[in-house]
Amino acid sequence: MSKSFSTVQDPAGSQFSRNLTYRLARVQAKLNAQASRLLTREAGISLTQWRMLLIIGSLKNARLSDIVRESALDKGQVSRTLKKMVADALVNREAIENDQRASGLTLTDKGQSLLTRILPLMTKRREHLTGSLAVIELDVLFDALNKLDISAEADEFP
Repeated sequence: MSKSFSTVQDPAGSQFSRNLTYRLARVQAKLNAQASRLLTREAGISLTQWRMLLIIGSLKNARLSDIVRESALDKGQVSRTLKKMVADALVNREAIENDQRASGLTLTDKGQSLLTRILPLMTKRREHLTGSLAVIELDVLFDALNKLDISAEADEFP
């Protein structure tokens, strides 16, 4: 496969513009900062809380392990955030029958209301982010991210 690069220049003009991990990290940092500003301003919640609201809301009766797996967040961070979300009455935590170690997690009415209120804003943001890309570019980007995701699991590099 050819390893040619786009002629589009790095907006920051960095000497690291061709370093894949640098560019991914920088874009991720910008996206996280942007989302954090929006969520703090509009809902008074953190990005981690938002991600957990989405996961719990979509999985129905989620477990802590589900959130960790889906979000790729640290288990300790998820646990601490979950305690705050329970205290803030955004999430219900209930024991699961036949499994004393696990709890089922569901959104409270307050949590569901918050999710419903903020989802249109975050959808609009996502549309803004993808709006400058053609469908074919998005397809190529997601294919490339899938390949990178798999490659990132390797510990040896033949």
